[in-house]
Amino acid sequence: MSKRVLKISGLFLLLVLLTVKCTDRFAEMNKDPREVNDPDLSHLFTNALYNSASEGNEYTQWFYNNSVYFWRFCQLTASRSGNASDFNDVGALGSVPVYQVLRDMKEIRYRISLMDASTRSAYKAFEALTYIPVIQISLRHTDWYGSMAYTQASEARYTGNLTPKYDSQQELFQTWLVELKDAIDVFVNAGSDQVRPGNQDFLYQSDWIKWARYANSLRLRIAARLEHADPTWMNTVLADIISYKGSDGKPLLILDPSQNAIWTAGAAYPGPGGDNSLWIENYGPSMNFSDFMRRNEDPRLRILFRKNDLSDANLALLLEVMDEEDLPAWVNIPVVEPWDRLIGSPVSPDRSGEIDYYGPVLRDAANRTYARLPYVDYNLIKPKQNNRTGEYRNILIGAAEVNLYLAEFIEKGYITGIGTAQDYYNKGVEYSLKQYDYRASAAQIVDYAERTVQAGDLAALMAQDDIRYIEGDKSGNVEKIILQQIINLFDNPYEGVAVARRTGYPKKTSTIWAWEPYNKPGGIEMKLPRRFPWNKPSDETNLANWQKALTEQGFTANVFEGTILNSQRVWWDKNCPDYGSGQ
Repeated sequence: MSKRVLKISGLFLLLVLLTVKCTDRFAEMNKDPREVNDPDLSHLFTNALYNSASEGNEYTQWFYNNSVYFWRFCQLTASRSGNASDFNDVGALGSVPVYQVLRDMKEIRYRISLMDASTRSAYKAFEALTYIPVIQISLRHTDWYGSMAYTQASEARYTGNLTPKYDSQQELFQTWLVELKDAIDVFVNAGSDQVRPGNQDFLYQSDWIKWARYANSLRLRIAARLEHADPTWMNTVLADIISYKGSDGKPLLILDPSQNAIWTAGAAYPGPGGDNSLWIENYGPSMNFSDFMRRNEDPRLRILFRKNDLSDANLALLLEVMDEEDLPAWVNIPVVEPWDRLIGSPVSPDRSGEIDYYGPVLRDAANRTYARLPYVDYNLIKPKQNNRTGEYRNILIGAAEVNLYLAEFIEKGYITGIGTAQDYYNKGVEYSLKQYDYRASAAQIVDYAERTVQAGDLAALMAQDDIRYIEGDKSGNVEKIILQQIINLFDNPYEGVAVARRTGYPKKTSTIWAWEPYNKPGGIEMKLPRRFPWNKPSDETNLANWQKALTEQGFTANVFEGTILNSQRVWWDKNCPDYGSGQ
């Protein structure tokens, strides 16, 4: 028996050696001197880029943060069973894997630092790449926690420092703006000698100019957060952002969908959470949001949500066992498809008993049940749920978002000399429609052919009074631009809620999409959180720095009540209007 094992082991070893020799020969034949030759560096980069928006971490972000909190903080959705009177009390923020990403990127920088000078100079662009995904995901973390360990974080193996200091949010923004600017300068001047991670960079395949656009667009996100915290600084940053120009003479930003930063891990990737359900179908459109979208027949509404079950045929079955007045009061017969079946529900907890929206299950004579309310189409986010075969697309930053930011800042007078607010606004809305149609097509959502953006949809939408840009109506145009940005960021709720916090839109006094106050029974208005709890860490190694950061920000530890978390705000949010207050 032992001789047989030895023979098999010997054959296996010989096969391995032959395979390695053949692999080495093929590697030499196909080697590009500009490609990374040390696979560890490129694989580290891929791993970090993957973790910046990966399956496990995105699950908690969608299951908790986006659906339970952020959509409702923007009044895009409501629970299909009615919002509870304590939904503004929050737990921990779902995982934002900053340090998983930072660890790998700092390892890459460390290894590059050990190279001799002549070799290291060819890795400048590669090193510059390592800052961008870290900053993109760190911005999510600081938005809700403020201070965080960054400049000294993930360095214990190099320096022995187990107690990194917490950088204040103001310091973080200063650091990130410099790091991004330095990266852009490297990218725009990168020569053919620069080492590339090649296809290991599954975002842009080492297209330096696209990375420069991405980095500059991240700077635009940060600049927006300075509007109420330090407007002078904001204006300085904005001026520098638009000073970078592409070969077409336009700002070096993501201005066209072909430049979008799209995270996709491949055709087999199931979307956030793997086989786990996100339960985002527990949420439907809010009444005020739905009314706005239905009134203007915005095609994005039919992409974002699946219709309720109350078709003409199903209503006929229900009317066999009930009178018409027993149906929800908002039901129209005949039904206007799809808009009558995309009606939203009230968001205020003191309205959660309204039976038209939250009443008993509707049943026909055969005991079949029919849903009153539409719901978020989970296949847009989870394209393989229920054995479907679509593909996942995560647009980290898209042309729609960037164009709408530029439209807002031109309309407000912060930016001049790069075109008109109207032009950027029109493109922003157009690209938003294209973005959702692209995602829906890739995901192969149910009934895509009926729900796709049709010829003429864009022109019809832009002609609506609620949507169209009106020359000279500054306040009206600003509101329209911001509301379109919030809608556009439905699939990126972290950024959408940042816009809602910064601007106070939707606002209570609006005539097009008005904020509905969240009232408890008895008419007491609830306050929504502006940060997440700072809970005392179980590992007390760095407790002193944690306590120092807590005190400097004026935060109370271990609180989860919305009222307290509304008043104790992170630095950039301190002077912003409250939800629903407008600017």
